[in-house]
Amino acid sequence: MAAPSIKRSTIIEFYKQKYSNEITARLLKTLRQVVSRHIKRFKEIGSTSDRSRSGRPKTFNVTRTKKLIRMRIKQNPKRSIRKVAQKLNTSHTAARSIVRKDHKLKPYKF
Repeated sequence: MAAPSIKRSTIIEFYKQKYSNEITARLLKTLRQVVSRHIKRFKEIGSTSDRSRSGRPKTFNVTRTKKLIRMRIKQNPKRSIRKVAQKLNTSHTAARSIVRKDHKLKPYKF
């Protein structure tokens, strides 16, 4: 889990000292919505830590697969993701999500 940001704890300290959201945002040079969101999280959870994540964890060796997919796409950018997944012996949906979410690439036909 990622460590809470430094600004988050500063925002909570200003909140405890009864500073308004607008003044806090101006002092920290952030958006007022960010300040409101952090204060809301503090009220819900009671601490500055992140919320626990939901969802199913990834089950296959992600780092190895990411690296192999990146190499295959770099060799031939027009290569089908289904064929890449078939060569790597993984599902095409997992390969598609790696390409779209981790490598920030879009399919060439769109």
